Amino acid sequence: MIKIDVKKHESLIGALGNVMEWYDFALVMPMFVVLMEKFFPSGASDWVRVLGGLIVSMGLFTRPLGAFIFGPIGDKFGRQKAISISILLMAIPTVLMGILPGYDKIGVWAPILFMFLRILQGISMGGEYTAAMVHIVEKAPSHRRGFYGSWSDFGNQVGVLLAGQSVVWLHSFFLESDVYSFAWRIPFLFGIFLVPFAFLIPKQEKKDTTSSQKSILKMLVDHKKEVVCTVSITAFSAVSFYTLWTFLPYYLVSNGILSLKESAFCGAAASVVSMISILVAGYLSDIFKRKPFLTIGILGTLFSGGYMFFAQSSSYHFWLTMQLAMGFFLGVYYSCRAAFFAEAFPKEVRCTAVSVSLSVAQAVFGGLTPVIMVWLVGKSSYMAIFPIFLVSIWALFSLCSLEDRAGKEFI
Repeated sequence: MIKIDVKKHESLIGALGNVMEWYDFALVMPMFVVLMEKFFPSGASDWVRVLGGLIVSMGLFTRPLGAFIFGPIGDKFGRQKAISISILLMAIPTVLMGILPGYDKIGVWAPILFMFLRILQGISMGGEYTAAMVHIVEKAPSHRRGFYGSWSDFGNQVGVLLAGQSVVWLHSFFLESDVYSFAWRIPFLFGIFLVPFAFLIPKQEKKDTTSSQKSILKMLVDHKKEVVCTVSITAFSAVSFYTLWTFLPYYLVSNGILSLKESAFCGAAASVVSMISILVAGYLSDIFKRKPFLTIGILGTLFSGGYMFFAQSSSYHFWLTMQLAMGFFLGVYYSCRAAFFAEAFPKEVRCTAVSVSLSVAQAVFGGLTPVIMVWLVGKSSYMAIFPIFLVSIWALFSLCSLEDRAGKEFI
């Protein structure tokens, strides 16, 4: 019988857990059209249709609630507890989405129950993602925290990519009518494969929890500079991520610049390039420290993203090249942010501080990016650069304010 030393492979287990977590969370995006028809149909009342428009953003807006719940759990009772509970809170609602009757069967209860399950997913994401990130970095050798931490964001990218490709796979095996009828449920039922990860994370050694009694307000006051800087640096990635993988496909297809198939390929290719650069730059960040890679990632994303909208090209190869470039630089940024953020806070408040900072930034900046970008492009396509430009400058300024603690002992 083959035995797996779980403790020796915690970074890989954490990455695989993040793959499934993000797959579950991101499924509503490629399935949006089908979900609107099944749970928020055109024949429903106006408030039901409005509710349906919030499917994607509701998961983001409820992430801070998960951070406020699971961050303190992770600091007081151990990272493993927070990770395990939040994983179950993601897996169970995802599977229930796959078996939930539609609007034609149970009426208004269908959209209400679906939105409740989406809220639970958002709460889960606010806890599991950052708790796992912190856990992986803490368990890594001090000279390998950047590389180990990069696996958490590598897992995120794989999960989002798999969720996006699920629609493609369904159409490869089922007719369009079958996808809308019943086959759309299959990817949601795969959420059951996330459950084992709730029990694979090794338990932490027993510890004294007397130092973990700080209130969230006290933590924010004591570490306000680090919290503000972490929020601002995360705001950059939130705006850039949703510009590249949410707004840009809408912009290119709706304006007739690329076909849906071409746009989907560009997004998938950018994800693959991003995954490679995450691991490579994560490894190098343990040698050359974190700030150079965070700076290169921010500046490269700013210039590649800005040039896209200024060039006004209708060439498929141009958009493919620029999205590959933006995906590469975003990967360089993501490569060591897990280690950089974890290293910025002391152990007794680390899980809460990182969870709250990242979740608030993702909810506010990530949730509003597609809406703001659509409004700006309606005025002028050149104005699409402003959100990335503003958050990039803010992030670079904040980056200068924090110490680069690569290779040093945790505070």
